[in-house]
Amino acid sequence: MIANNLMATETFILKFLSPETGCSAHELKFEAEVEAIARLLVVDVDDLTGAIYYLDSNERMAIGQLLGLPLPNWDGDVQIDRPHWIDRVPYLVHTGFELPLMLDGRKPLSVFCDEKDWLLERLSCFRPHVEDCRIIGITQERADKSDGLIEVFFALPGEEWRIEAYIELERMPGPWNNDKEHRQGLLLGYTEQQCDWWIANRKRPIIAPELPATQLPA
Repeated sequence: MIANNLMATETFILKFLSPETGCSAHELKFEAEVEAIARLLVVDVDDLTGAIYYLDSNERMAIGQLLGLPLPNWDGDVQIDRPHWIDRVPYLVHTGFELPLMLDGRKPLSVFCDEKDWLLERLSCFRPHVEDCRIIGITQERADKSDGLIEVFFALPGEEWRIEAYIELERMPGPWNNDKEHRQGLLLGYTEQQCDWWIANRKRPIIAPELPATQLPA
């Protein structure tokens, strides 16, 4: 029997993040051997599942060499991650697009939670808009007092009440349930219909055609 030496390939996505908003401005979807990407990032194969990595300049160059494609110079961060079923939700999920949606007046509240130093650095693109009062920003320790974690809330002027309502929702006794999930979605700016869809579908994958990759920046 002849051994099959072909390594399994998986889909990855490079996301070129806007320096002004921190959201994905251009994306490239590609197929690559999982082991090759793991070696390039110096991580275990299992660590690639559900993880997002920020690439340094050497890693970007190595990805370009792997693909045989010169990647563009980019002033902002570049991420690599794997496709997720959430990418096929039939409406715009706000994750990763919070700031431009808020500046456009389409999202009244954004909430982030992570380790303090890392999170504040990643949210630095919000700072000039907080300073000129286009967005209201509040930082606090997590309601459950998790070690080293903070929550950062951003609200549009006149929508500050959503911050207190969100904190009250987090502090409500009892397990998280559909009613709380629905209320959370409304506070974050999703419609009733979108919240209903999320409750009905969030725990099972969506069967849909593959989405085309967008073009690389010129």
